[in-house]
Parts: sequence; structure tokens; C-alpha cells
Amino acid sequence: MKPSINKVIFPFALSFILAACGGSSTEEPVVPEPAAPEVVAPAPKKPVQEVKAPVKKPAPAPKTTLSAAELTARLKEWDKKLATLETAFNQTTSYDGVEVSRSGGKLFYDRAQNRLRLDTMSPEGDLEQTAITDKKDIVILDEAGNQVTTLSWADWQQGQPNQALFDFGNYTALVERHNAVVKSQTAKEAVLLLTPKEGEEYQLLLTLTAPDYFPQTITITSDLMTTEAVLKNIQKNQPLPGAVFGGFKK
Repeated sequence: MKPSINKVIFPFALSFILAACGGSSTEEPVVPEPAAPEVVAPAPKKPVQEVKAPVKKPAPAPKTTLSAAELTARLKEWDKKLATLETAFNQTTSYDGVEVSRSGGKLFYDRAQNRLRLDTMSPEGDLEQTAITDKKDIVILDEAGNQVTTLSWADWQQGQPNQALFDFGNYTALVERHNAVVKSQTAKEAVLLLTPKEGEEYQLLLTLTAPDYFPQTITITSDLMTTEAVLKNIQKNQPLPGAVFGGFKK
């Protein structure tokens, strides 16, 4: 009985050992797969602020109109700085719209000497008469330069139909004796209407040209009589001929 029991136990034990040994020797180690890289979400972009160019305020438009007070101030400005003047002029006088006289000539003024000279010219441009004054007395010369007579400046000026034509160097006082309003105005010129504050009634129109508003036309109307003087070839503060006042002798 003992030999048969051993025969049965041995094969069973052998198969058990073989099974244990075979299972441990043939299996490969498991290599773990690399972890997927962590995806980091990009930081949110800051919104780009639009840089706006500074808004430039439009430059103020140049002033194209001046008040009566501003125009009279301009008159006083150039009157103070007017050292010398040489200008040609044409003058017409009309009565009730009908021309009764026409004349022309040249005018010279020197503030330093307080001298004014008026040359009356013929329509052909020939010298007819010269009047030279220191605004106290006035000397009248003929076309050859010979003295004809001497008069009081005040008396002579009162006989002139357009006294303002001879008031250069004295326009500040002229303006202050009058009330002033703007009659018309453009970018190139302004017409200033002066009326006397007292005394005889009349209208004095000064056409002032930009940019310095120097008188270009001087017109005076009294009742039905109108005298207009138009200045041409105006030269301000330029040297005058040396002998321009040489004929002034009292």
C-alpha cells in the first residue's frame, strides 16, 4: 500500500513546483507610459488701448471786422508814428452830384520840421502852384518858385473844401473832435464816418486800407457839396528830397 501512495504524491508535487517556477521567469516588467505634458493655458492678453491723437482746437479765424473804436485807435497809432509822408492825390468837387472842379498834385509832410508842402499840378502834370507851411503861416509860390504871398495857415485852411487832406500829423485831434461809426467794411478796407461833436454839421468819410488802416480816400460832404481826395503812390516814413521845403520864407 505504501508504494502506490508515493507514486500519486510525487507527480502532483512536481507539477506544482514547475507551475510556480514557470510563471515567475517569463513575464517582462511593465514600463509606465510617460505622462502627457501639462498644457498650460496662455495668460489672457490685455486689451490694447487705442492711443488717440490729441484733438487740436481750430485756430480762431482772423478778425475781419473792426469796431469804430478799434478803427479810430488804428488811426491814432499811425498818426503818432508818421514821421514823413509823400503822396500824389486827385481831388474832385461836386455840387448836387454835378462835378464843378477837379485838381491834382503832390503832398509832402515832415513831422520833425513841422512842415507841409502842397504842389498843385495841371492835368498835363505841370506844376502850377506850391504852398508851404509850418501850420502857422503859409507861403504861396508860383510855378517858377517865386514867392507870391504869405497867408495865415488858419485862414487859408478854412478856405479849403477838404481840410482833412492837410491834417496829417494831427489826425488824433481830428478824431477826438468827431463821433465815429463804421459805414462799411471788407477784408481790405473800412469806411469810417466822422461827424462833428459840435458846430457845423457835415460828414467826413475816411476810407482806411488794411493792414495799417492808413487813409486812402478822404471825402467831406456839407449840404450838397462833396469834395473827395484820393491818395496815390503813398510813401510813409521815407526820406524826402532835401530841398522840398526850401522855398519856405516868411
